[in-house]
Amino acid sequence: MKTVRRRKLEIIVEAPVLGRIEQILREEGVRGWSVFRGVEGRGTSGEWHAGGLSSAEENRLIIALTTAEAADQVMGKLSAFFEDYPGIVYASDVDVLRPDRF
Repeated sequence: MKTVRRRKLEIIVEAPVLGRIEQILREEGVRGWSVFRGVEGRGTSGEWHAGGLSSAEENRLIIALTTAEAADQVMGKLSAFFEDYPGIVYASDVDVLRPDRF
């Protein structure tokens, strides 16, 4: 079995800014991602839960697999973005099958 190293980006943002994050991913050549609703947890600002009065109060988790170069570019743009908006982003190395997809 042959695998190739890629970077996995995991980004948690408020639902209203999801489109802006997806635009950054597109601009940096990320070929695809998955978005998960109903993200809940606890952080330095306290607890956050899904199921508020509207989906605008919910968080989204975006997972993208891409090259190290594209991940670095995305993280640079997100660093500036998160100066004005709440969110979390982290990256890790992963081994993937079918690297032509990422």
